[in-house]
Amino acid sequence: MKISKILAGMSAAAIVASMAMIPASAAGTKLNVSDDLLAIGRQPQDDLFSVFFRGDESEGNVVKDGISDITAVYGASFTIKVDNNDWNTIGGGGSINFNDTKNGWNAKDWAGGSWVEDDKPKDTLCYTTDEEGTYVLEYKSETPLFDAVDDEEKGYAAVGINNWAADLKGIDVVGVKVLGADGNAIYEAGSNKDKKEVQKKPVAEESSSKTDSTASGTESKKDDSKKDDKSSAAATSSKSGTTTTATSSAAASDNVAATGATAGLALAGVALAGAAIVISKRK
Repeated sequence: MKISKILAGMSAAAIVASMAMIPASAAGTKLNVSDDLLAIGRQPQDDLFSVFFRGDESEGNVVKDGISDITAVYGASFTIKVDNNDWNTIGGGGSINFNDTKNGWNAKDWAGGSWVEDDKPKDTLCYTTDEEGTYVLEYKSETPLFDAVDDEEKGYAAVGINNWAADLKGIDVVGVKVLGADGNAIYEAGSNKDKKEVQKKPVAEESSSKTDSTASGTESKKDDSKKDDKSSAAATSSKSGTTTTATSSAAASDNVAATGATAGLALAGVALAGAAIVISKRK
């Protein structure tokens, strides 16, 4: 009985230790929202900003006249500014949120900088702009994102942005657009930027890859006979890559959690091995 109690105690301690190895999700870096956007929206916590188009005015600003028909909302985009060095080395991610009475919390993940992974695409895209360190995060659905609510009901509907990156110097939210079925803005506020192309990788890597591709393109023109099926496939992949969607930053947290879990299991093994040694010595 004593031996079984020792084993049970050691196993329990190992499980507790392994759980401690998996870090809890921390709040993201503060969203620095421009004054003109704060005047129409709400920031209930540092890493979340929302604009309400239906709701109780006693709880904060509600842009009632912003969208006459809430069922016309098919998407949204936010223009953000970041420290480009942080963006390319640390990366960032979060979600664009559509929150209403009937559907609840509907979050569409976004990722930028070093958090973007081409092999794990998501619906929210991270576009570059003509201004360094300024990006457009955009989600567009094929169906309406909000349901109609009876005028007598006290329903709510809000479009927001959430940030999960805890190590960035900051994210400045400077513009917001709410999109209709055709992808055009049916409501906008702040200083929005024109999007250029989907960001597939950190800007620094993007620029270097463009240089490399230009050089290789020059060499290939000298001798077309050297082209093979692999190079053709690579070219096709490169072209299709321009429409690759951004990756969920949740993948990064998943990797961290997986690492913690692995370490925890290893710790559990050590603990059990220690218990076995105790038993053998007692014999």
